[in-house]
Amino acid sequence: MMNKRGVGVEQVFIFIVVAITFGLIVIFGYNAIADFLVKGKQVEFVQFKTDLEAAVKRLSTEYGSVRVEEFYLPADYRQICFVDMDYPPSPDEQEQLCQNDQLACQVWKQAQQAPEEQEEGKPGSAGVDENVFLKPAALVPIKVSLIHLGSPGFLCQKISDGRFTLRLEGKGSYTQVGRAE
Repeated sequence: MMNKRGVGVEQVFIFIVVAITFGLIVIFGYNAIADFLVKGKQVEFVQFKTDLEAAVKRLSTEYGSVRVEEFYLPADYRQICFVDMDYPPSPDEQEQLCQNDQLACQVWKQAQQAPEEQEEGKPGSAGVDENVFLKPAALVPIKVSLIHLGSPGFLCQKISDGRFTLRLEGKGSYTQVGRAE
């Protein structure tokens, strides 16, 4: 009779050990998968930033070249705004940007201040470290050098399914950025 009781206690102990082991595997597995997904989004964002900077820089020196480029971001992002920090906006243009993106508006206002009023002491794009703005906010500031947008001095575009398209035109010393038609 003692053997039958010992077998029952042994089975309960084995079931408890199996349940604890299964629970630990599920918890650690979930954490590993969640961490993997976060790192994947970070890699995708860095790839986007690199592709955007390279495309703009490449075209800036190719006078007259026009390319329509498609860019890919993590699906979390809903909108992107490009701002020409050297463009002097009218109050209406500034208000229009403020309605689209508050952070971009604030940075644009800062860029338009007189050099002695700015933290960096440099006018326009030289005095700011960001001219591309995402919603939700980007992981790191994005500054694509040598861009112009014409009137109204900014371009805000919706991002659908983690991608958007731009028209880039080389002007010799800068790149004209616009909507792809």
